[in-house]
Amino acid sequence: MEVVIDPDHRGRGLSALMLRALADNARAGGYRRMVVPVRPTAKHRHPHLPMDEYVRDVGSDGLPRDPWLRTHVRMGGEIVGTAPTSMVIPGSLEQWRRWTGLPFDKEGEVIVEGALAPVHCSVPAGHAIYVEPNVWISRNLT
Repeated sequence: MEVVIDPDHRGRGLSALMLRALADNARAGGYRRMVVPVRPTAKHRHPHLPMDEYVRDVGSDGLPRDPWLRTHVRMGGEIVGTAPTSMVIPGSLEQWRRWTGLPFDKEGEVIVEGALAPVHCSVPAGHAIYVEPNVWISRNLT
């Protein structure tokens, strides 16, 4: 399942509504705990920061600064770890050029808008790979 809120409808409590629906559905299925992989919504602003460090960034209230992580924690979720390779997207340099509009002509890391981590580009090999980390959140449903 993926929760995506249209930017025109953000700030209306829909994220919390979706999380309640997810928890209610899990309870209805007889589950007492749910563990979900979460893609932090503001991590793309810090693509070089390791996810393990990012999740430790909290405000004076002790809640994560990341809005989506904060919503989960406010609703009883607990950050229990990170998923360092939650999603892996390999592709040829030509594919990456089409997907991003970027040149992918230099060896090494390429920052792609919206990506949580840099894309690793290998010009000699003719390919690039994106490895996205996410966060595991556990929540008691009883």
